Amino acid sequence: MDLDLDWLLNTDYSQPWNFLIIFSILLVGIFLRYLILAWLYHELIYKKLGNSKPYRRLHEQIKLPQVKREIWYSFLGAIIFSIMGTVLLICWQRGFTQLYTALTAWDLIWIPMSFFLALFIHETYYYWLHRWMHRTKVLRHFHHIHHNSLYTSSFTSFSFHPIEAFLQAIFLPVLVLFLPLHFSVLLGLLVTMSITAVINHAGVEVYASSSLQSPLARWMVGATHHDMHHLKYRCNYGLYFTFWDVWMRTEDAGFEKRFLAHTSKKKS
Repeated sequence: MDLDLDWLLNTDYSQPWNFLIIFSILLVGIFLRYLILAWLYHELIYKKLGNSKPYRRLHEQIKLPQVKREIWYSFLGAIIFSIMGTVLLICWQRGFTQLYTALTAWDLIWIPMSFFLALFIHETYYYWLHRWMHRTKVLRHFHHIHHNSLYTSSFTSFSFHPIEAFLQAIFLPVLVLFLPLHFSVLLGLLVTMSITAVINHAGVEVYASSSLQSPLARWMVGATHHDMHHLKYRCNYGLYFTFWDVWMRTEDAGFEKRFLAHTSKKKS
């Protein structure tokens, strides 16, 4: 069955008042999604899991002034993402994108294939963007805002300078100009981005120690992997996966040892 989005696409969002309305709706939705997801993960995973299994915590709970700063920059980032979301919607209306809603038999293959292809492209874009952002002048100019959070929490997940937020927000609108994606895949990518960002910044490791032996899980970025990036700056640049770090030899040599220390209960 096709996905009917005529109710969404029949309004001309290039008109100033309509633009403002859809922008405001997106802003409220994006910012509330961030607040709720970050708060729930912190309360249920960092606190409850951390209390029951203290060895899984990577560091102590961060202070309130840091959380307030992260929420402020996340709000600024939400403004950028909302603008880009509205622009994407207008481009879709004008027929500039490869987004579609009609389903065919081919989509049984293409929907999962396009999802993982988009993740690979995003991983590649972000890895090299991230390395560029660690050039001294670029880091000092705007990426330092994210790295001001030396010890991270789930609230750090969306805390970026507006320039960095733009460089991240522009990815999907540009991608759908060239890559055919079903609307459900777009939604799946947005959910994946939100959840993985929170997991990687939450300051508590949720993956099992056996992940290192898994042919799939071994290549996933988790809290330990990304926490080492915040502590050391010059390693572990990956977003979802570790393969670019492995291929380019930028994965920290002590990652596996620290991962095992935070996923294996010490024998008394």
